[in-house]
Amino acid sequence: MAAFNYTPPATSTDGHHGHLTPEQSFMLRLFWGRLYEIFDGKALCDQTMPISFKGETAANSNASDPSAAASQGWLTFANSSPAADPLAPRFTGSELYNIFWKLAMTSHPDRIVLKYLRARKWVLDESLKMFLSSLKWRIVERLDELSELSDVELDAKYAGFIDQMKSGKGYIRGGDALGRPISIINARQHHKADQPAETLHRYTLYTMECGRTLLPEGVETVVVLFDLSDFGLNNMDWGFIRLFVQCFESYYPETLAQCIIHRAPYVFWGIWKLIEPLLDPVVTKKFVFTSNNEELHQVIPREHLPITHYDGLDDWNYSYVPSAAGENDLMNDTVLRQALLKERHGLQAEFDAATRAWIDTE
Repeated sequence: MAAFNYTPPATSTDGHHGHLTPEQSFMLRLFWGRLYEIFDGKALCDQTMPISFKGETAANSNASDPSAAASQGWLTFANSSPAADPLAPRFTGSELYNIFWKLAMTSHPDRIVLKYLRARKWVLDESLKMFLSSLKWRIVERLDELSELSDVELDAKYAGFIDQMKSGKGYIRGGDALGRPISIINARQHHKADQPAETLHRYTLYTMECGRTLLPEGVETVVVLFDLSDFGLNNMDWGFIRLFVQCFESYYPETLAQCIIHRAPYVFWGIWKLIEPLLDPVVTKKFVFTSNNEELHQVIPREHLPITHYDGLDDWNYSYVPSAAGENDLMNDTVLRQALLKERHGLQAEFDAATRAWIDTE
């Protein structure tokens, strides 16, 4: 059993937006230059498909056509359309550009790409490869639908989606001492056979995407708390573990601040011996093991933890709040939608122009 050995978190600004050395700023400029060449179609993009959650290439899975997926949603450009030619590239520069801005959402674009440069130790080719792989993965996984469809629509598309939300197996609540959001996962509530594998897969990615939107200004990482109270082998799901590891290592780099394993029973440590070798050493160092609530309070401020289960000071219990009739009617206002899209595309154009001018400077 791992001994509790916790080092309080400290904020690092090295390699972050607004705190770049001249050398790091130069690498960021080179990265953007290479990226715009691909966006503009002037440079070839690796067309290799990312791996689907079933462990197959997307070409052999049930994932929808990435070209069609990229042309859907609120942030689509008018000139973005799926390629009809079966010999056309799977991922065009315009599709990657479109999905990039969906990834950026409300975050500064430099903050997004700097995560990949830091994750690959500022090696340009490796950083760019990782970033493009992430964009392709988002297209194939249709991540835009998770932020654009309501929970009712997602439930209609993926059987039992709302049941995942009702179960309380996962929710985001509170923050640690540095204000990083906490995603709490109650493993005892999960049984692999209770839902289709794809439904759990979509729900997991839905939680990931929700976590991104809840980051406060100046915060770039989240804390994951695995509550293993009453955990047994019937709660174990290797598919979820594989997806969790893959996401934070490959598709959400520099996003996991800490992964807290709380109240792990004896049976877990045999499983941990199988999981640990699969982890990148950088990710492994982010795991913290707490055996009781007193140890957990040293990692997460007590006032940020619910009273129930954690002996915290937050008088709150999770419950699913169903949507009310008509609450999404505003989404049908096409006039307002087009006005907001026009404003956002204008902001994107301003950023593009400023960045392209910066690239061309000596």
